[in-house]
Amino acid sequence: MHFQPAMTLPSPTSPRFHYRLAAVHDWGDIAAVTQQAYGQYELEIMEDCRASFQRGMQAVLATSNPDMEWWVAETDHGIMGAVLFCHPGATLPALDGSTITLTQPEARLLSVSPQARGLGLGRTLMQICIQRARDIGSPTLLVRTMPEMASANRLVQQMGFTKRTEAGARSGAMARLIDYTYAIPPENAPAADAPRS
Repeated sequence: MHFQPAMTLPSPTSPRFHYRLAAVHDWGDIAAVTQQAYGQYELEIMEDCRASFQRGMQAVLATSNPDMEWWVAETDHGIMGAVLFCHPGATLPALDGSTITLTQPEARLLSVSPQARGLGLGRTLMQICIQRARDIGSPTLLVRTMPEMASANRLVQQMGFTKRTEAGARSGAMARLIDYTYAIPPENAPAADAPRS
């Protein structure tokens, strides 16, 4: 058996962490990080939802659409996190097999590599989505989670997102979704997750 030393990652504020808009050549790495991050939910997500979730994730990962922006967090070790920022008007696959056209910006598929968790990458990627929503003049940003996604639910609540829809408010595979919205403060107002003195 070959022993590999643990990877030492920089702190999320380190200049060695770089956040950027993804390029086409990043899609394989984004897919790998996303599949690693969501792999933990394989056993927890209901059987009827799992296949729809995987089909939807694969469809989004394979798409080149100007209404969607992949943002990544990378280090010397490669891409360690990703999030999909979707503009209003983007058309996406829904968990029930239908397609939806967004009416407001959404942050989707927030993913952090298991070895990079706890370093603040998810928070920074979500802050990028909040800024992108502000950049396009939106008063809100939407995020959808599932009950099993405890760390994602905790993160969005800590960042000031408000729960808009409980799980069970819809039917079928969509019943698993919890909607959170973030009210985007004007440029000169402090953000909800800004440190307080």
